[in-house]
Amino acid sequence: MILSLLAVVDKPEYDSVTGNLVPEISIPESLLYALVGFLVTFFGIVLLIFIVWLCGKIVGKLPSLGGKKKAAPAAAVAPVAAAEEEVSAEVRVAIVAAIAAYYASENAACEFQVKRIKRL
Repeated sequence: MILSLLAVVDKPEYDSVTGNLVPEISIPESLLYALVGFLVTFFGIVLLIFIVWLCGKIVGKLPSLGGKKKAAPAAAVAPVAAAEEEVSAEVRVAIVAAIAAYYASENAACEFQVKRIKRL
């Protein structure tokens, strides 16, 4: 009986799909393969983090390399901004009429209401 058990253990194992011989790996060898795999994965992630960090630094430096843009004087900007904020009643009515005419031409039910018009 002991001889029959030993015969089964020593019998080589074959892959059921390909028919190739499956190599037997010892426990220390499998631990070594696992350790090498962990180290490769760890250093690969560290390398990817470094590459992303480096790209961020390069992209952060790009606007300063193109030259500094001069800011417009504040006095020239203020009157234009004040004029843009004021939308007259006639313009509001024209915008609402244009939207209503567009939806009337589409034969769609207009289910929205214009509450305010703000210039962007």
